[in-house]
Amino acid sequence: MAPKFLSGRSTLAVLDADINTNAEGVLFAIGGISSGFTVYMENGYLKTEYNAMTLNRYKASSKSRISIGKVQIEVKTQYDTTERYAPATVTLTVNGEEVGQMRIDSSVPAVHTASETFDVGADLGSPVALDYFDRAPFRFNGKINKIDVNL
Repeated sequence: MAPKFLSGRSTLAVLDADINTNAEGVLFAIGGISSGFTVYMENGYLKTEYNAMTLNRYKASSKSRISIGKVQIEVKTQYDTTERYAPATVTLTVNGEEVGQMRIDSSVPAVHTASETFDVGADLGSPVALDYFDRAPFRFNGKINKIDVNL
């Protein structure tokens, strides 16, 4: 069982993690190269990408490096409606402070892909993001203590 991150269904993912200097790697990913959603660290920056069936790739990044040590990362996906293809806003928050945001103009109407998995700490199937394609599975070099996804 895994969270579905479906169009029109808002979610809040909360991660408790230990972040290293220049943190790298996937925090969580669902889907793959053909369609998916990923949250990852690159060079200490928190990043996300929503791959809408390779037609559109929506991205966001924190404006600065995330503080090292124990952090709470929240990834809130708020859909405008409960309709299929609904637009949404994804907000990245670290320790209660907003660090990045992106707008999804048109979301994927069903599951991202039936042949991929929900991964924590790496992107084990085909990579969701082209930015880490050559580094897949792009394992996280910190520690994820806990992840909760609320629908």
